[in-house]
Amino acid sequence: MNEIREIVTKAVIAKGKKTIKIKTTVAPTNDTFSILGCWVINHGFQATLDQDVVKIDGNFEINIWYAYDENSKTEVARQIVEYNDSIKTRKIMKNVNSTKDVIVRVLQQPTCTNASITENGIEVDVVLEEAVDVIGETKIAVTAFTNIDPDTLDDSFENEINDLNWI
Repeated sequence: MNEIREIVTKAVIAKGKKTIKIKTTVAPTNDTFSILGCWVINHGFQATLDQDVVKIDGNFEINIWYAYDENSKTEVARQIVEYNDSIKTRKIMKNVNSTKDVIVRVLQQPTCTNASITENGIEVDVVLEEAVDVIGETKIAVTAFTNIDPDTLDDSFENEINDLNWI
């Protein structure tokens, strides 16, 4: 005979993903003649859940290697950039407990896609991609077989484990 049982477990109840584009201006200490390189380091963030939206507060550091004084000298300009964004989530399950956790994965670390010299300094375009999973308690229904004869169970797998020669 079969019986239906409910198991309480944690599961992904909502998902979301977003590509975030940030444009900022870095003001170097000298008049820039040319840009020699641009990279982004030290990315960090925190996430909070608000209804069906995950709010992300993060920051990273931009480093721009540039030449000045008619390409005769070089220097690195540094700036910490803070960003705030939100990622909408799509519900996967409806019947969940009120306790929810958020897991954020960075699919693409912040990367400089463009850097150009402007009147105000060096304008930098940064792109990053993040995915979120909302975890919550939910119930799943399973079929439990109650009329199983213990003598008919196959114990060969357990016997194989116990018979292994350990070194």
